[in-house]
Amino acid sequence: MRTYNLFRRKGVADLFCAVPEDVPVPDFMNPEGWEYARSLDIATLSGFDAAAAETSAATNGFYLFHSAPD
Repeated sequence: MRTYNLFRRKGVADLFCAVPEDVPVPDFMNPEGWEYARSLDIATLSGFDAAAAETSAATNGFYLFHSAPD
């Protein structure tokens, strides 16, 4: 699995966008609406569908997801 840069939607604490670190950040992710959270290997996230992220990133260049509370 690749390393991704993880961004959080401002005002919506559980909406995230994962962008592979070797892919440009999409235009819709502007500083007014999104904030950088951290870099991570998505395979290390508990309960995260890493295969879906890889498929989405290969198609769209990013993976948009909603994080549900534990």
